[in-house]
Amino acid sequence: MTLQEKEGVELIDLPEEWGGVIPLQVFIDEAKNLVSEGEKFGINFRLLGGLAIRLHVQPHGLEDLYKSLKRLGDKVEITDIDGAISYKHMKKADKFMEAKGYIKRKPTLSTAASQRRIYVHPKNWWFIDCFYGKIKFNHDIDLDDKRLKLDSPTLPLSELLLGKAQIVNMNYKDVVDTIMLLLPHKIGYSDQPETINIEYIGKKYLKDGTYAWGFYHTVCTNLINIKNNLTEFKELDDTQRTSISAKIDEMLTYFDKLPKNRSWKARAKIGTKTKWYRPVETTQTVGEFRIFSGKQLLEKP
Repeated sequence: MTLQEKEGVELIDLPEEWGGVIPLQVFIDEAKNLVSEGEKFGINFRLLGGLAIRLHVQPHGLEDLYKSLKRLGDKVEITDIDGAISYKHMKKADKFMEAKGYIKRKPTLSTAASQRRIYVHPKNWWFIDCFYGKIKFNHDIDLDDKRLKLDSPTLPLSELLLGKAQIVNMNYKDVVDTIMLLLPHKIGYSDQPETINIEYIGKKYLKDGTYAWGFYHTVCTNLINIKNNLTEFKELDDTQRTSISAKIDEMLTYFDKLPKNRSWKARAKIGTKTKWYRPVETTQTVGEFRIFSGKQLLEKP
């Protein structure tokens, strides 16, 4: 369900030939336009989430596979646009979105706490969920200008992976997105093109401090659960499952071998007896703050 449908807002002037579903290409065209026009406006707007991963899949000929996995059901692939901008450009971004016709939604406690703003399409076709300086959900992911400039029109692959793997209450679409991100891309130790930089992920987020243990636990638990359930995805062939499994093993081995400091080890001894993440409520997860395990990950929309 989209934000508009949830709040009872009518989609205005939706072309009849669309059959009530906004085509994927419309989202892609608008997202790319926001990135290019944002550059002219002096802001580094970058895409994240499902649409960003979809764009990275396109050059690898895996679009039919992505569709067959039905991340949001039979008809819909994407419902909104997720973006990121550096914190210093927040006010400038407001003016940019206004110039593009978007309407800024009144901030809520949730959006303020998570350093993000929501902009609604002028015809209520979708909304843009825009994060400033950090992605603040169950765990924090930094979005400084240096990282934003590494790739375009999306965040770097490392941040795209973390954006999914940091979700404590991971659902089916998040698993599909993670699988499709891992399948065509390399695992590496630098920010090379088409490479998920696990050295950056590990050293930046997973090895030092009490918070890092929680991030480590969430990421590794999710990766293990995905690996253990790959056989449930009948759309994948054996070669693809083997490739994804090997990449997950490489990541887990690297993260495990990273030297951990004293506070990380002390927090590890406490384990999950104490909450290790920031609870985030959504329409699907109110009151259900936990890591999905096993086949719960496979519950399709």
